[in-house]
Amino acid sequence: MADFDPEAIKQHNVTARDIENAYRYVALLQGTDSKTYADITVGCYYGTSALLHEVIELRVLLKRDRWLLFRSRQRIRRFLQDNEDAHIEGLITEYVYLQRVIEERLGEQIGLSALVRTNTIRFDYNRLLESEIPLPFLEPTAEEVGRASRLLSRLKKLCKEGAPC
Repeated sequence: MADFDPEAIKQHNVTARDIENAYRYVALLQGTDSKTYADITVGCYYGTSALLHEVIELRVLLKRDRWLLFRSRQRIRRFLQDNEDAHIEGLITEYVYLQRVIEERLGEQIGLSALVRTNTIRFDYNRLLESEIPLPFLEPTAEEVGRASRLLSRLKKLCKEGAPC
């Protein structure tokens, strides 16, 4: 737990069990060689954002199927597709966190839509855009997406350079 942003861990009441479950979930769904698994393993701010996404998503899913982590990859994927709202909640938590941390640690403001557009697949971007959750979500310009990409790169380097989370 020490590898993650302690403020975010506390704010979302993330336990050691949540972290273990998130690792297991990502390993089952994507594999241990996936980008998500690697991001979480690194920890710090960017890894915290990935962890928060998985923890929030998984909490929703486990409320609906407490045995989910004992199912096959195919069954987990189908269940996730049938419970898309869990993924959307994870996305929102992840990107609101990233937006806040970029402002606090880098002193920059960036729109949620630019962050999501630069850091995820178009399908996830469209899911958020079409969701019924009220977000300030407007199509970002190419300049905003480029700026968001640069800010995320800077954020990822904070922990790589040894800055504490």
